[in-house]
Amino acid sequence: MTILPKAAVHPTLEDGLQALQEASDLAANIRMELTGEYRRLIEAVEALPENQEGADKRGRWRGGRAYRRFFEAARVVARAE
Repeated sequence: MTILPKAAVHPTLEDGLQALQEASDLAANIRMELTGEYRRLIEAVEALPENQEGADKRGRWRGGRAYRRFFEAARVVARAE
């Protein structure tokens, strides 16, 4: 795997695709073990009425829009030293 400095930018599509492939290969070797308690928590959240197919999820879109508006309005200010 190629490790690039933070300032490096992939100048071509092929370079970008190669970097994605390398990241995918690396991720394929990562294994996570979830505890029984964590699995039960996931099942409980998935079983909630709002997470069922056909549930009204319009609120999530409103929240996403509000989130984007907040950060679109953010301005960089100089740090006081």
